[in-house]
Amino acid sequence: MFSNQYRIVLCLLVWFTFGEVNALTFFTNKKQIETADDSLLDLENDFNNEPPYTEQQVRKAESLLSGLKEDIDKIKILLKVSDWYEASYNNPKTLLKAFQYGEEALRISQNLHSNIYAGKCYLQLSMVQELRNNNSMIEVNARKAIEVLTKTDQTDDLGEAWVMVWSAKMRTNAPIKERLDPIFKAASLFEKSGNNKRSGDCYREISELYFSISDFHNALISLKKAIFFYKAANLKESDIYPISSRLNIIYETEKKSMDIIKLKNKTLLQQSKLKNEVFLRNSMITFVLLLLIILGLLYKSFRFKKKTNKVLETQQNEINKKNSTLQKLVVEKEWLLREIHHRVKNNLHMVVGLLASQAEFLKNDEAVQAINNSQNRIQAMSLIHQKLYQSENLSIIDMPSYIFELTEYLKDSFEIRKSIRFVLDIDSFNLPLSHSIPIGLIFNEAVTNAIKYAFPDHKNGIINVSVKTDDNKNYVLIIQDNGIGLPADFDPYNNPSLGIKLMHGLSADIDGKFLITNTNGTKITLKFIFNENNFH
Repeated sequence: MFSNQYRIVLCLLVWFTFGEVNALTFFTNKKQIETADDSLLDLENDFNNEPPYTEQQVRKAESLLSGLKEDIDKIKILLKVSDWYEASYNNPKTLLKAFQYGEEALRISQNLHSNIYAGKCYLQLSMVQELRNNNSMIEVNARKAIEVLTKTDQTDDLGEAWVMVWSAKMRTNAPIKERLDPIFKAASLFEKSGNNKRSGDCYREISELYFSISDFHNALISLKKAIFFYKAANLKESDIYPISSRLNIIYETEKKSMDIIKLKNKTLLQQSKLKNEVFLRNSMITFVLLLLIILGLLYKSFRFKKKTNKVLETQQNEINKKNSTLQKLVVEKEWLLREIHHRVKNNLHMVVGLLASQAEFLKNDEAVQAINNSQNRIQAMSLIHQKLYQSENLSIIDMPSYIFELTEYLKDSFEIRKSIRFVLDIDSFNLPLSHSIPIGLIFNEAVTNAIKYAFPDHKNGIINVSVKTDDNKNYVLIIQDNGIGLPADFDPYNNPSLGIKLMHGLSADIDGKFLITNTNGTKITLKFIFNENNFH
């Protein structure tokens, strides 16, 4: 099993034990080498049958290690020596030697690219660090062992590495979940390898962890598993008995815990009921108080509303009285305005009658004509006042009706119903008195002039009257005849005629644009803008 070189080393170890000369002298003596080789054969069985070294074997191995070839056999010897020093940690010096031999074995393993022995070395170093109380390095070396052993079939060693991770977590008081995870992995690996003893150890520690957090149910299950694996490992009943006793303790503890939990739940339930009753009582009291407050506020609001309604009713009665008085005043005012318009209309008719009486005594045709023109103008204004007192609204005139009646009056006045025809095209709109009178007078002058001068023979005459408006309150009045038209020397802007001057002046009163043109007869155009908002 051992190489020749290993036999030589063992032979040298024997010779050093019996007080022979130093190693350099021994290596120079060929005969001594052959004798050492023979002695090595005698000691080989001792090394195989007793894996843990004795102190004498450790001393021999230490004296020969420097001359050994760096192979797997040397790694085994280094690990055994390290293990012996680890097992006899009487002081920090022995642990330091255990650590140094472990590091030397790791170096050789890494040089040989042996994952198996590198993992074993990391595991050995983790165990040494545990004894040295170097908690941070325990987990570091253990996880390195896991990293390399995962690539091998060394299931037991991999399980031990996870045990060391668990040990590090226990030492640093890590959370329970971090402690349970590695020990569960270790138990699983030991089950896989069939190592029932170590599986039992793991589940026993798992049980203790659950017990520490008062999870007695899982603690009981884990301890039962531990007993199962211990029995499978053929442990003596005397060894299993303490664990069985622990099982009974946990069982009783769990039972008591359940009883305590039940009592606590019962107490909590009673406390909850008591709190609910207190809350319900307080809620009822609060509800009653709020109800009383709300009823008080409602009653106060009712009283205030009743008082306010009485005040408002009184004020409303006063307002109704004032409104009734004002309404009577308005009605009286309307009747007064109607009476005024009626009297103005009658007075104007009286003036027309006086002018007619005066005309009978006149011999001059021009004077008679002037009186007739005045009669027509007065009639135009009289008709407006008549329309006002006959209408519902005392401030506006319905223009289509007014123009139609004025046209009929002029027809009768000049007796032209059969000789001159009127064509009316008038949009429906209303205008106030301020605009109605100027437009009526302009219309009267324009139509009168057309009747008197446009048709010398009084035959086949047509007078077109058009009044149009749009949404922007633009108005256009057009009076056009098909008569002989204006004289060649007629100047509409510098004319001594009273009618022309009157039409220009009235147009200016309503900010209108007045125009007289020859267009197959005489055409008079009046454009103006009227805004009802500005008027009101």
